[in-house]
Amino acid sequence: MIELNKSSPDKAELIGKLGVLIVRWQEATQRYDETVGEIFQLGPAERLCLSFLTSGPQTASAIARATRLTPAAVTALVDRLEARNFVRRRPDPLDRRKVLVEAADATEALIAQVYQPLAQAGAQIYEKRGIAELLLVAEVLEETIALQDGMTEKLLARPKEG
Repeated sequence: MIELNKSSPDKAELIGKLGVLIVRWQEATQRYDETVGEIFQLGPAERLCLSFLTSGPQTASAIARATRLTPAAVTALVDRLEARNFVRRRPDPLDRRKVLVEAADATEALIAQVYQPLAQAGAQIYEKRGIAELLLVAEVLEETIALQDGMTEKLLARPKEG
């Protein structure tokens, strides 16, 4: 719960508290994902790849962009994940020369075991809210994600130090 010093909070103080809460949320998410990685022996790039594949089959080049890995590193990544039944390769139905990578049984089991319960518990929090509140939360999250993506692009465009 957000605790402020006054009965009627100052807007700047509330914005500051929200910023702190967002940092705590990011840290909690990272801790959860790192714990999943430790339990399932998945590194950060592997977890990012599997997360990316939850939106559907992807090409290796799309995985490379999402993970910021080289094509050779993506091939090795997919090989490792395929050997553990986390992903499978299949021909692209629109262009048989291309190969798509999709989530496989081990990914579905991982999601069912550790992410579905988290989603269900989160849904209970949102069930307490009205539609207008949920729309506001969705709008703020979308704007925040767009802001953070933009700031990430700016960081990537900076000249390297050193």
